[in-house]
Amino acid sequence: MSDHTSKNVKPPSLAIGPANYAGQATAWAAAVRKHLEVVAWSFAEAPVGSGGFRFEVDKPIHRALFRNPVARGMRSRKLFANVTHVALDGFEPYFHLKRRRKFAGDLAWLKAAGYETALIAHGSDVRDPRRHIEINGKWSMYLAGDAEWRDDLARAARLHRAIAENSGRPVFYSTPDLRLDLEDGEWLPVCLDVNAWRTDAPLLERAKPRVLHIPSKRIPPIKGTQFVDPVLRKLDDAGKIEYVCPESVPHSEMRSLVHDVDIVVDQLLAGSYGVAAIESMSAGRVTVGRLAPPVLDLMPEVPPIVQATPDELEETIVTIVENRDHYRRLGREGISFAHVWHSGKASATALRSYLTR
Repeated sequence: MSDHTSKNVKPPSLAIGPANYAGQATAWAAAVRKHLEVVAWSFAEAPVGSGGFRFEVDKPIHRALFRNPVARGMRSRKLFANVTHVALDGFEPYFHLKRRRKFAGDLAWLKAAGYETALIAHGSDVRDPRRHIEINGKWSMYLAGDAEWRDDLARAARLHRAIAENSGRPVFYSTPDLRLDLEDGEWLPVCLDVNAWRTDAPLLERAKPRVLHIPSKRIPPIKGTQFVDPVLRKLDDAGKIEYVCPESVPHSEMRSLVHDVDIVVDQLLAGSYGVAAIESMSAGRVTVGRLAPPVLDLMPEVPPIVQATPDELEETIVTIVENRDHYRRLGREGISFAHVWHSGKASATALRSYLTR
């Protein structure tokens, strides 16, 4: 690059939003700052009324201020002043009303305004329910609801995949299974402060190991609580485990809760893994979940998650209780896995080529 050209090229700076599911836009921005030394921040919708964000965000925005088409451009330029790259996560519009599904308009405006854009998918925003059922069979989370619910999700996901495929922009996805839906995309691993989740709490040393499952309150119950809860209650009644099942837990209290158990049963119906499993592995807890075989084949390294279908869960928990030394080692392997793939370094590496465009 010539001296003249380099003097006229801004150093990259990144904004990520507006979905910020599980605080990931904020976490990815922090990873970019730390590992690439690039200015980066997250943006997401400000809360309405009292209360606040469940997850941290760097710049809260007030969606109502963007509804006026005349002011929209001005406010967008102000929001993204000094930004060169805007990565849109969750296929959500940041200034149009969500229900109007104007995401394509947001993307077109940003491209026309000269920003280097990218798209980040989180899950059901692009996942094909039909393909998920084919891969996961009767344990697909898409069988937890009715046909109308599946059709609504399929319609939106089809639209978002088409936008991604026709955008000509870099496309990323946060969970490894989404490679099946976005073949030309790149895995942008979920990340968190894995060191903050470390604990010296002993593992599997209680007579009755403590087993945590956070009940799913979603309708339909896609996490699989309807299968997990009866099994863990049965084992608790039999005196084999102590079942920990809080009704509602603020995310700020999750860390201490995970630190105080031995086994975390995550989800059994997604066929992949996400933030909760990574938090559990970072804490060195034994993590039980289920990854579909085609998803395991996509992984650069198989995560040390104990695989179980709902039918196998009871036997799996009993096996862990009766083979404690083996599963203590697995807990330590979870810490290493989380450091390699989910501490932020791998996420920053995935974004490097996009940020040098």
